[in-house]
Amino acid sequence: MCVVGIKFSFKDGFADYCSPEKIGAIKGIFVFIVVLSHARSYFPILEAPQGAFYREFLNFFGQLMVVVFLMYSGYGVWLAIKNKDGYIKAIPTKRAFKVWLHFAIAVTVFYIVGLCLGKGYSLKTLLLSYIGLSGVGNSAWFIIDIIILYLLTFAAFAVCGRKHMLLGTIVTTVLSFGALLALRKWQFGNNWWYDTVMCYPLGMWYAMAKPYIDKHILPSFWKWLLCTLALGAAFGGFRYLIYSQANRLIFFIPASFAFGLLIIFLSMRISLNNAVLRWFGKRVFGVYILQRIPMIVLSHFGAESKPVLFTAACIAITIVLAEIFERLMGKLDIALHLSKKPKKAVKEAANI
Repeated sequence: MCVVGIKFSFKDGFADYCSPEKIGAIKGIFVFIVVLSHARSYFPILEAPQGAFYREFLNFFGQLMVVVFLMYSGYGVWLAIKNKDGYIKAIPTKRAFKVWLHFAIAVTVFYIVGLCLGKGYSLKTLLLSYIGLSGVGNSAWFIIDIIILYLLTFAAFAVCGRKHMLLGTIVTTVLSFGALLALRKWQFGNNWWYDTVMCYPLGMWYAMAKPYIDKHILPSFWKWLLCTLALGAAFGGFRYLIYSQANRLIFFIPASFAFGLLIIFLSMRISLNNAVLRWFGKRVFGVYILQRIPMIVLSHFGAESKPVLFTAACIAITIVLAEIFERLMGKLDIALHLSKKPKKAVKEAANI
């Protein structure tokens, strides 16, 4: 699927490598990997020799599979703050609250599904699930983390303002690191809660550096190649050192930085012009939050005994659920003034 529509431009590069379409395709790859990773927990066969490739593929990525989501989120927020009047004031409602509202609705759906399958979740469990302190079968950590990062961004730039983008970025970075330490203390042992947090401010720093990179590195194949090889070597080295559990976080953070930047630099010369990947990339939230519903339901009836059919069915059902969810949430956001109603021209362009 990734090679369909792929294009290469080693001489001049792609100037639009950070466009919403290109970023969407990259995010589409990784949200698909996330789905496969979660489906893995239902397949005992993957612990057998037959599942070695699939198992090692997912083990290689580990938490790195979410790096691009945090990095591109920080990138997009930084640009929005810089270019849009009034955006800073809107972050608590149109970013943080909107994400939480969608999350809360999804949690309620999980709760209802659980009740239908005879799972006795208490009201306390449900209420705690709304703030990520418990769960009713849903994933929570990434959503809670991104909400925290949005609120920290608001706090930083509400004080620093648009006229001081560098200072605002520095403060956001410091606050993000503080959040990492707090999450590490709170969720010690559950390293996935905090080990990729710093990729969000990394995206902001890249947004700030992008004009220089586009002027001096993008047009030159040899400069690009040197930077790409350096990032690849850095990633490989730190990725190897991650296995030192005593200092895992110290090595994981630079490994995640190198991985995220490597993805960006590769996208300068390799374009994934794929409508399917873009579809997944535009519906990351719906796919991420709802993917476990078909897994829970189908496994309840023993369907995981046929891994290939189980995975295919889960992906197909997730696609349908994500599309319905995103459309309904879009209407809700407009009704609550959390999003603007798209103009007719925008709608027509989206349907082409």
